[in-house]
Amino acid sequence: MAEFNDFVFQSGFKDAIAGLIALKHGLGLKYYGPALVLKRFDNFCSEHYSKQDILSKEVVSDWFSLCRRGKPKTVRLLMTPVSHLGTYLCNMGTSAYVFPVKTLPPDQRYTPHIYSTNELQRFFAATDDCRYTCAAPLRHHIMPVFFRLIYCCGLRVSEAILLKTGDADLTHGVLTIRESKNGGERYVPMSEEMRLRCVSYWDAVHDGKQKHLYFFPSPPQEKITYMNIYGNFRRFLRNAGISHGGRKNPIRIHDFRYPYINKIRTFSKTA
Repeated sequence: MAEFNDFVFQSGFKDAIAGLIALKHGLGLKYYGPALVLKRFDNFCSEHYSKQDILSKEVVSDWFSLCRRGKPKTVRLLMTPVSHLGTYLCNMGTSAYVFPVKTLPPDQRYTPHIYSTNELQRFFAATDDCRYTCAAPLRHHIMPVFFRLIYCCGLRVSEAILLKTGDADLTHGVLTIRESKNGGERYVPMSEEMRLRCVSYWDAVHDGKQKHLYFFPSPPQEKITYMNIYGNFRRFLRNAGISHGGRKNPIRIHDFRYPYINKIRTFSKTA
């Protein structure tokens, strides 16, 4: 992943864009996705408005004409940082057009899949049936615990992937999530059953000679990848006899994060 310092802005708005990103960083925000959008906007302005240094309605409207071809959520993601740029310039005393993001169509709301107790039991049984392979020697240890952490502790997939060994306090049953949404940090308690499962996992994966930085490692890589997780997720759904839902309304891994009555259960084979 590129760092912010790797971005080189070249348009007439380069100083303002750099200043906006620095301001967001100063507020404790990562602002990585919006910075990528602003880099694309900077390239657009360099190509089509190379001599322009005023963020006019004409410039923003031309950018919008390119962005509006996407889905409502994509259009909003592409226009919001440019609106931020306009607001930043106005606050700095420079005349600028602020794109009215609130006038955009609302995002299409996703309807999550709410698992039945039987579906959950079948899914986690499928993770428990995961077998050792030479290509992924730790897969059979990782998968049963990874998906249970998401379900029982409400972790995002990215948070579980980025969880480091030093952030898992298995003595007290508390996880420290440092790579949370919008740069936040929080503590996540585990049930006793989940803690004991993690202890067994730790003894199997992290108690050897090889020291891993990440709680869910993927030798020789540092951490397991999202595509690895998603590929196994699809396989577990299939093995559990649960329909993926198709392209229009597919089941997502994050659907496990929605509340359930028996939230603290880890669905062991004896459950």
